[in-house]
Amino acid sequence: MAKTGVDIILLNDDVRFGMWDGFGCLCKNHLAMICDLLGEQLEEEDLKKRILDGGKNKYRDAFLAANKASLENYAREMRKAVDEVNPDIRLGFAACMSSWDIDGDAYGLSKIFAGKTKPLLRLIGAPYWMVGKAWGNNLQDVVELERMEASWNDLSDIELIAEGDAYPRPRINCAANYLEGFDTALRASGELDGILKICVDYVSNVGYEKGYLKQYIKNKPVYNEIEKHFLNKKPTGIRVYESRNKVAAMQIPNALGGQSDMQDVFFSSAARMLAANAIPTVYDGCESPGIAFGENAYSLREENFKNGLVIDALAAKILKDKGIDVGIDAFGAGMPIKYQYFCDEDNYVIANNCIVYGTNINSRCKVLSYGSNDLEKADIPFCFLYENDNRQKFLVFNCNAKDSERLLKHQGNAKMIAENAEWLCGRKLPAFCYGHPNLYMQCKEDERQLVIGIWNFFEDEAIEPVVKLGAEYRKAEILCGEGKLCGDSVQLDDIPPFGFRAIVLEKTVRPADRV
Repeated sequence: MAKTGVDIILLNDDVRFGMWDGFGCLCKNHLAMICDLLGEQLEEEDLKKRILDGGKNKYRDAFLAANKASLENYAREMRKAVDEVNPDIRLGFAACMSSWDIDGDAYGLSKIFAGKTKPLLRLIGAPYWMVGKAWGNNLQDVVELERMEASWNDLSDIELIAEGDAYPRPRINCAANYLEGFDTALRASGELDGILKICVDYVSNVGYEKGYLKQYIKNKPVYNEIEKHFLNKKPTGIRVYESRNKVAAMQIPNALGGQSDMQDVFFSSAARMLAANAIPTVYDGCESPGIAFGENAYSLREENFKNGLVIDALAAKILKDKGIDVGIDAFGAGMPIKYQYFCDEDNYVIANNCIVYGTNINSRCKVLSYGSNDLEKADIPFCFLYENDNRQKFLVFNCNAKDSERLLKHQGNAKMIAENAEWLCGRKLPAFCYGHPNLYMQCKEDERQLVIGIWNFFEDEAIEPVVKLGAEYRKAEILCGEGKLCGDSVQLDDIPPFGFRAIVLEKTVRPADRV
């Protein structure tokens, strides 16, 4: 391929070990490499048991190191072959889920592939996942996934492109709106350098399916508005803590005795909960309330606690075992609940047998929500606030978030986070909007403006959405729709399925007054 005179070669999705049938590789060559690293001889089945039991151990470390080293050696050989033809050819690859942890480090691997050229990496997460909700992802989840991956790179020395694939085309299989929603949201967030946007079916005649191109052309004015207002502004919102390396330290079974899925830990339950409920997120810094579910608690540092944390029961158990007071004196057995009760609203919702834990909580905890199996009785704490003696503040969901995503996406749970952000860190969220499923929000700001992007990634219209603001503003400009500023909120017109709105707000307050 290099001899054809191309400038760029991008290897597709197969720079990885395993996928559908498992993860990693324990072939005879890898087994020998692992045994050499360990300095002992082991059979395959014995090694599997040691890798998949307990927490961090030398056997899992050796397994991960061997897989990483193999792919790095492959990248060196590929780079060497290309250099023999032309060392100026850029050689990149398409990351997969395993590329970020089980198979090593996609960022580091891209630098080996690159040689003397600038590294090039296509991230994983495509709009076609929306078709069958692949791995449980809605469209906003795929956007957040790519933003999360971008945060794991040094953006100053790598070119990142999004996976803009509408496979399997034509539009009867995958709507152009999925591709456009994905593209516009990532243009607004601004972490990536571009998109590998496949608008033409590479099987059919070029003119057979023109819908993707027509939608692309139609949206060019929207791209221009996004570039004008979103670029060169800083994201603001809840800080999502998602560690790239989880597998090495994760407990199997997990710290609460439940199942652990090495593949599934790649997907952020925290980001999914917020993105489904129009709560903006960031993936950098410690200046806003944070959210860390499950295994991500192992990676938290002292500075991550200074503006409060939203955690689940698994993260709470991990932190408690590390000696951090999270308001839970003792963890009991898990039990299914039929209902969740919200105290302030005096309202029950169906909990679909979500598992909560029979915990003994500190008397200083303020319970916001209970779990129950009786509509007349609510006595199992489901969500509570707690401040320990070190002035560390927590909003705790007494469930394993990974197993409870469906319930946590209820608007009542998101509302508890949004309305208690000020208690957690002393500042309100810049904006949020609840009551509209899969209404996705991004917020960015500079000294003069706060700009809010809103995408309706749900099948229903978002009827008369009201965006609550963290401060009052001098004036508002509505893009791609209509609306009006009313004190500390903006009333928007109805947003159709896969529609987009933006709000440009002129500030009258200092940025430090908000998250």
